[in-house]
Amino acid sequence: MQSTREDLDSIPDQYLETIAHYLMGLRNLSKEEDLSKPQLRPSVINIYPLFIIFYAILIIIGIISNIAMIFHIVRHKLYHDPTNAYLINIAISDITKCIFVLPITLTILLIQNWIFGRFLCFFLPMMQDIPIHVSMMTHFLIAGDRYRLLRDPRKPRIPAFVCALGAWVFAVCIVLPYPIYTTYLDLEDYKKDHFHGLGLCLGNLIDDIQQYMRGLFLITYIAPLTITAYIYVKASRELQNQEEPFPVTMFETRTKASSRHNSDTSNDVMSFRDGKHQSESLTTTGTMGISGLSTVYDLYETELDVRKEKRNQKYLIFMVSVFAILLCPLMVLRLAKLALVETYENSGHFDITYTMFVWLGFSSTVTTPFLYASWQMSRSTKARLKSYFQSSSRRLTLACEEGVKRSTRHVHDHVGVANVAYTQQGHADSVSVSNDEKENLRDGNLCHASPDLLVNASVHTE
Repeated sequence: MQSTREDLDSIPDQYLETIAHYLMGLRNLSKEEDLSKPQLRPSVINIYPLFIIFYAILIIIGIISNIAMIFHIVRHKLYHDPTNAYLINIAISDITKCIFVLPITLTILLIQNWIFGRFLCFFLPMMQDIPIHVSMMTHFLIAGDRYRLLRDPRKPRIPAFVCALGAWVFAVCIVLPYPIYTTYLDLEDYKKDHFHGLGLCLGNLIDDIQQYMRGLFLITYIAPLTITAYIYVKASRELQNQEEPFPVTMFETRTKASSRHNSDTSNDVMSFRDGKHQSESLTTTGTMGISGLSTVYDLYETELDVRKEKRNQKYLIFMVSVFAILLCPLMVLRLAKLALVETYENSGHFDITYTMFVWLGFSSTVTTPFLYASWQMSRSTKARLKSYFQSSSRRLTLACEEGVKRSTRHVHDHVGVANVAYTQQGHADSVSVSNDEKENLRDGNLCHASPDLLVNASVHTE
């Protein structure tokens, strides 16, 4: 497609550089080319099917896994626990990413001409960022809620669904300035013959957007992660301090007596914290009697509660860490884009890098449900799954070692110079055991010995 100087006379001066760069990318198109139809970027013509496959896998697995996570929480009524209610909010945010954000974002990254109209030009940047901010704020709320619980379990929990709704409101409010820094330019208004159906969705035409994007990076990424990390460190210290009566208060909270005993219970626990209560006694059966409580406190049960809280803490920290690490390259690239000068020569590398970082940043839609599944699985289930994925050679080795060990239980622990006497095809020979085979015998790796040693073998020591 060719354009003359007259074609650009009526275009505002502040847009000329951007439009000229854009037209350089379309210089190989013919004059009859219909720009209202999608035109692939030259940099992705040869590899765009690979991007489509990767994004499709991420979208499908993300939708299925997040729906499964919500179904599990709702089916077992785990949403009464605020932590699981917050995880539902994260799952809804991830489903939104998979259904709406990822397909449209991939299309825009692969197509060089804007075919989505004026409304989507202003709304798309907001739609891309809202689910990300919701996920970040929800992780922050989980950390704050758990620290408040571990600090004083007697306090009532803040309603999780109210806080989740607040996270969505905050995310919407924080991206409202986006349309101010977005410009939609319909080139058909300036030259219908050459620019029929050609529109441009432009950003970063005002210098203030750099300050806004830097502030957004600090407020929605750096600050929440820093505070979340600090809160988790404080909460972990609360769990590690075994001298504090956290198990007692956790047990009391979960086994509340009738409402008429609540005031007495609170006084008893506070006096236990101060170490001044005289009626507390530790019995030989491992139980503790607390006046005012109609229940019996079991030390073993509360110890299991503390271990459970530590396990929950570990998985939640892992979830937010993986989410932050996967999102980091995309957030840094978006910030660095403000300082980079994109030209026709380097735009191809930038397009591919940005497409890869978007996929990586949104891959947390898959990692979070899988981490939750690992969290909820019992140890026996994990052991069965682990055995299913073991290689056949490993299974054969274990079976072989088990069989040989059963037949050689009389072998002494100290193996000196071993002689193996065996009978094969009616002949008896004396076999000298090598040093490697001796090591295998000492370590119990009997299946790594030579095959002759496994045929009717009896091991003796001198």
